[in-house]
Amino acid sequence: MSRRKQMKRNQPESFASKMNNVTLPVRQGIGRSLQSWRQVPGKHKLGLAILTPLWILLLMWQPAPQQAATPVTGSLSLSLAPTVSREIEIPVGGKKLDHTMAQGETLAALFRQWKLPGSDLIALVRAEPSYKPLSNLRAGQDLTLVVNKEGQLHYLEVNDKGLLLNAFRRMGQEFAVVTTP
Repeated sequence: MSRRKQMKRNQPESFASKMNNVTLPVRQGIGRSLQSWRQVPGKHKLGLAILTPLWILLLMWQPAPQQAATPVTGSLSLSLAPTVSREIEIPVGGKKLDHTMAQGETLAALFRQWKLPGSDLIALVRAEPSYKPLSNLRAGQDLTLVVNKEGQLHYLEVNDKGLLLNAFRRMGQEFAVVTTP
C-alpha cells in the first residue's frame, strides 16, 4: 500500500464523507428511478406531469360550507294535553286507583300501602324494559292502577304531564308492556 492511503486510513472521517456514505443508497435509488423514467413513453410522461399536480390540488381542496338561503323563522305551538280520552277496562269486581308520585315515594312502598301482592311487583320488574321506567319513577308522575276482585294488579300505566310513558298489562302470572290500554 502506498504511504498516502495509509495516512488517509488513520485520519478521522470528515462530516461530508459521512453524509456521502449515509445518502449514497438514496442517491443511487434516485438514479435508478431516473433511468426508469427515461423508458416511459412521452405521452405518458406528459399525462403524469399534468395529472399529478391536479390530483394533489383536488386532495387539498375543501369546498366552503354552503350558507343557508334564508334564515328559519316562525313558531310552532303544540298542545301536550291528551286529545283522546281513553277508557281503561276495569274487570268485574275490580277497582281503579289513581295516584301522583310524591318526593321519595317508591312503587314498593305503594304496593305495601295498597296491600298488593309482592309477586305482582316482582313480575312487573321482570317485564320492565331496559331503560327501567318503573325503577326510575319521579315525583309528579301519575300512576293509574287497575286491581281485579282477587286483589291482584291487572293493569298499570305511568303518565307524565298527561303523556302516557308506559303501560303494563297482566298476562297470566306475568306482565307485558303494552302500547295501548
